[in-house]
Amino acid sequence: MYYDNLDDRQQMEQNPAAPFVDAILNAIKGEATAIDFYGRLAEAAPNAVMRDRILSIRRDEQDHFHLFNQLYEQLTGMQASVSITPVSFGSFSNGLRIAYDDELKDYETYRNLYLNTQDVTIRNILLRAFTDEIKHAIRFGFMTVSLV
Repeated sequence: MYYDNLDDRQQMEQNPAAPFVDAILNAIKGEATAIDFYGRLAEAAPNAVMRDRILSIRRDEQDHFHLFNQLYEQLTGMQASVSITPVSFGSFSNGLRIAYDDELKDYETYRNLYLNTQDVTIRNILLRAFTDEIKHAIRFGFMTVSLV
C-alpha cells in the first residue's frame, strides 16, 4: 500500500479501519449531496412521471444516508458531520447525465467496499446500497433516452 506521508502510515497502523471509516463518511456526504441534487432535479422535471421517479430515487438515497450514518456512529461512537457542495446542472437533460454518472460511480464504490469486508451487517448495508445505485443508474439512463 502506498502512503502519501508518514502520518498516513502511522494512522493506518494505529487504526486499520480508518480508510473504511473514511469511505463511509464520504458515502454519507455523497448521499446528502444526492438528496439535495435529486430534490432540485425533480423540480426541473418536464412531467409528473419523471418527477415521481426521481423522488422515488431520492427516497432510496435518504434511506442510504440514514443507514450509513448509523454505521458510522457504530464504528466511531460519534455522529457524522458533513457539508455538501450543491451539484450544478444547466438543463434537466444535463442533470440526468450527471446523476447517471454519479450513480455508476457510487455503485462501484459500494460494491468494492462490500467485497472488502466480511462483517455481515456491513455487507447487508452495502449490498442494499450498491444494488439500489445500479437500479438508479438504469432509471436515469432510461429517462435520458426518453428525452431524445
